[in-house]
Amino acid sequence: MTNIPENSFNNLLENAVTKLVQEKLELLLREEIKHYISTEHQGPRTSLNGNYTRTYQTRYGTINDLQVPRDRKGYFKTRLFQPYQRREGWLEEAIIHMYKGGMST
Repeated sequence: MTNIPENSFNNLLENAVTKLVQEKLELLLREEIKHYISTEHQGPRTSLNGNYTRTYQTRYGTINDLQVPRDRKGYFKTRLFQPYQRREGWLEEAIIHMYKGGMST
């Protein structure tokens, strides 16, 4: 049996979880834009127009190259995060809870 240092094991586990979160977010984004184009979009016809990458911080790690789909007309806005949001809302919530609990700055 190979001995893997605990720090190395933690890095492997964190990378695996981050990759899984990235895959699931990208799947949700692809399904969301398909639904948007086929049913929700009103007005001039639009179609898929590739992806753009963004960095997104989650409680499970930082995703450096999240592939966000876009439509040709630029109307699609995902519901998973705001247009310029770069991190999940957990950090802000944690700070508010700590402040409520009496922790000072």
